[in-house]
Order: sequence, then structure tokens, then C-alpha cells
Amino acid sequence: MKETSDEMKNIAEKGKNFFKNIFKEKEAKTSEFIGAIIGNIIILYIVNNLLSWNLSFIALSFQDVLWIFNLSLSATIIANIIFLLYHPGWFRSIIQIILNILGFWVCYFLYTIFPFTFNQIIFAYFLKFALIVAMIVIVIASLVEVVKLILRTINAL
Repeated sequence: MKETSDEMKNIAEKGKNFFKNIFKEKEAKTSEFIGAIIGNIIILYIVNNLLSWNLSFIALSFQDVLWIFNLSLSATIIANIIFLLYHPGWFRSIIQIILNILGFWVCYFLYTIFPFTFNQIIFAYFLKFALIVAMIVIVIASLVEVVKLILRTINAL
């Protein structure tokens, strides 16, 4: 009986540590912000030049989703520039929730407008499925950020 009680305490302690580690505030590194800025500038350039490269699988309707790409990537670049100067955990959580919403919109508009033409329908189905999965993951990540924000706010009180 004593062993079972100790095992239960051990399991409970592991569970408690697991959730502590999930919501533990990660130390911000300047190099991560600089890398994100550079990476997003490169992606911004690529996205804005896809149509001029005449890729066979990119339809002209891609210009209909370009605005949300530009908005999302620009917001991410601006957020990372701000993070270089000011990056407390609660602030990063709020900004991350906003960026997640923009990321969701990118996936949603890509899914609804679907500016791609593939020779084989399986690629279209796979990409649509991947976009649905991405939207689900973004919603879950946003919920985690909301919980982190609430816990940080409670701990600050």
C-alpha cells in the first residue's frame, strides 16, 4: 500500500513539473529575434516575387492572398524589432496571440482562395489538409499563449 502511495506521489510530481516546464518563461535571446527578422524579410521578398517567377503551380489568384502575407510578415518583423528592445513574458504572449491570429488568417485565405494549380489532384488535397492542420495547430498554440498570459498575470499579482 505504501509503494502505491509513493508511486502516485511520484506521478503527481512528474505531472506538476511537466506543466511547470511548459509554462516556464523562456529567456529571450537577441540572436533569435535577429534571426526571425532576417528570415521573415527573406520570406517577404520571396512571397512578393512568386508571381514574377512564373512558377507553374502558382495561379494568378495568388495576388488575392498577397495582402495578408504582407500584413502577417510585416507584423512579425515589427514585433521582433520591438522584442529587441522590450520583451517581458506577458508582452511577448500578447504579441504572439496577435501574430497567431494573423497566421491563422494566412492559412484561412490560402485555403479558401487556394491560389495553386497542380497537375495531380493529390497535391491539392494534401496541401488543403496541411492548411487545415496548420489552422488547428495555430488555434491550440493561441490557447496555450492565453493560458500562459493568465498564469503570468496571476503570478505577478
